[in-house]
Amino acid sequence: MSVHKLLPLLALLLNVLLIGSALAGDRKSPRHYVFALLAGALAVWNLGVFGLRGSGDPATALAWERFLHYGVILIPALFYHYVLAFLDQPRRNYLLIGAYAISGAFLAVCSTALFMRGVIETSWGYMPRSGPLYPLFFLYLQTCIVLGLVRLLRAYPTLTSSFRRNRTKLVVGGVIALLLGGLVDFVRYIFGWDWLYPLGIPSNAVFALALGLAIVRYRLLDLGVVAKWAILYMLTAATLGPVLIGAIYGVDLLVPGAPLTPDLRYIVAIALAVAAALPLLRKLEGRLEHLMFAREHGVRDTLMALSKQMASILDLETLGRSLTDGLVARVPLMHASLYLPTAKGAPFTLLAQALSSQSETPPLAEVDDVVADWLRRAAKPLQAEEWAQYDRHADHHTVSRLEAARVAVALPLFAQGELAGVVLLGEKVSGGQFHPGEIELLEMLMGQTGIALENARLYSDLRDQMRELTQTQQQLIQAAKLAAVGELAAGVAHEINNPLMIILGNCELALHDVPAESRAAKRLKIIEAEATRAGKITRDLLNFARRREPRREPVAVEALIERAVELLGTKLVRGRVQVRTVFHPDMPSILGDDDQLTQVLLNLGGNAVDAMPDGGELVFQTELRPESDAVVIKVIDSGVGMTAEHALRIFEPFYTTKVEGRGTGLGMSVSLGIVKSHGGRLQVTSEPGHGTTMTVQLPLTSVPAPAPEPAVR
Repeated sequence: MSVHKLLPLLALLLNVLLIGSALAGDRKSPRHYVFALLAGALAVWNLGVFGLRGSGDPATALAWERFLHYGVILIPALFYHYVLAFLDQPRRNYLLIGAYAISGAFLAVCSTALFMRGVIETSWGYMPRSGPLYPLFFLYLQTCIVLGLVRLLRAYPTLTSSFRRNRTKLVVGGVIALLLGGLVDFVRYIFGWDWLYPLGIPSNAVFALALGLAIVRYRLLDLGVVAKWAILYMLTAATLGPVLIGAIYGVDLLVPGAPLTPDLRYIVAIALAVAAALPLLRKLEGRLEHLMFAREHGVRDTLMALSKQMASILDLETLGRSLTDGLVARVPLMHASLYLPTAKGAPFTLLAQALSSQSETPPLAEVDDVVADWLRRAAKPLQAEEWAQYDRHADHHTVSRLEAARVAVALPLFAQGELAGVVLLGEKVSGGQFHPGEIELLEMLMGQTGIALENARLYSDLRDQMRELTQTQQQLIQAAKLAAVGELAAGVAHEINNPLMIILGNCELALHDVPAESRAAKRLKIIEAEATRAGKITRDLLNFARRREPRREPVAVEALIERAVELLGTKLVRGRVQVRTVFHPDMPSILGDDDQLTQVLLNLGGNAVDAMPDGGELVFQTELRPESDAVVIKVIDSGVGMTAEHALRIFEPFYTTKVEGRGTGLGMSVSLGIVKSHGGRLQVTSEPGHGTTMTVQLPLTSVPAPAPEPAVR
């Protein structure tokens, strides 16, 4: 048995393996069953040629010729159908329907003289004697294959995915080999050039090898590891087939005319040939394994090392940079990005990213809600290619966005059972697909990263709490210092009040000793007026600083404002702030604690002065709201205003935007507590650059003050 006779058997085995590979996957996918039918048609062709080359008479040869043409006639339509499925293009078009109709017509006449009139014996075996329709069939076959090839070549520049482009290259190469081999065969048949070697079967084997490489390296079909290794060994055997067949041919040369029988000499010769080929077999197997799986092994080692590194990182930003930089540099990838939510329920936004020098597309700014929901429900990685190919419910708009950004895999990060982050991985720089083993390792890496993410968050929270505790301690010290200064100031005011009384008394005596209209009398009256005002301020300060139980008494709102303005007098003068009051004409009294409410107005007025560093106008405005049975006091400044973020936090204890030493951050918190204890509300309205309005709403009938808690002895 010669190499020429065994080649169809080798090609047949490869195509049978491709059929099994297709049927082992998702048979609901059009790409799978069309692929299986195409491989089946090629297998019928190979089987027919194998039988033809073993035929001993023209009648048997004609039967095999007709048998193999049943497969060959279907190849054009199936190939064009497969190209459409491979490119995910609509399969319901007139060219495809016409191709199947023409194939059906040729199948109907295949057994007649119109198609094939008989066979001719040549030095390479029997070949068909073409009928009138055979040249038309040849034209039809070549046209379909060329149309499919043109579609592949036209689609190639539009493919954004590297592994799709590489996979398409392999398929195109196999198609070109099949096209050229078929062309040589049909030229032999039509023109009777029997001296040409029939290249159809070798080209068929090359096509099968190209598809096999596409399956294993670029996941043309969804196969398991066992099927991949089966294809690997078959490709190894196919590559070494000529060596083993050469051993058989050598026996034929050594023993001319000896048939292929279990002769001892023949078995020894084959055994020696196989033994001599074993080193080459192992080398070729290693090369093929390296070609198909080396990157997978390299990625495994990389991901394991990166997984160990993640456990020792406690800073979120460092964690994000280490993860993305490590994946891009070590796998390597086009890009990698880490997305975290800014708050619970918020979209996943970009925290860290890394780009390779070959990346042409920037990563997405945030993760699509569709992707986040899918990852949350499925709790497993999402491969963009397989999602689009195997999931009929995939969101095509989201798939298009992922493909446009060259995203290959989306990985979920879980912490305490919740989706805490998303990692988007770009395509491999090599253009290869992620293998199941790599996906499992990536899942392990994400598990370690999720733990590191939770540790980093806990560490960040602890660090923030320590910082806040330190700030609170400093603010408490400052508050205690201010309280001590306040008590000292009250004592000083008390001491000042005594000499002021002496000054006033002596002024009155002096006024009796000088003429009423004299210059000295006028000066004494000025001294008397200012001493009286100073005494009033010290008395108000003493009354305000005196510790006593809160009480509810009728209080005039205008009197509260005038008292606060008077106590703020010095600060207003230093700050170059003009005060304007707008009082409601019929404002009734309210029940409240005058000292506490004065403290509120002092805090609001003092903050307003601080917000006008270049001076300005401070307005105290009162309103009556009968519909809500309340009065309103507005403190309006023309200062710098504040952002919405600051406005939300001004009532937090110890929160302040003032420079150190100018505030404790307690004034607004205390003011809010006082207003609430009176049954009222305190609100802020502000805009950067347009001043601030603080609104105090108090009920006309104040709620009773809460009873003091009993002291713990």
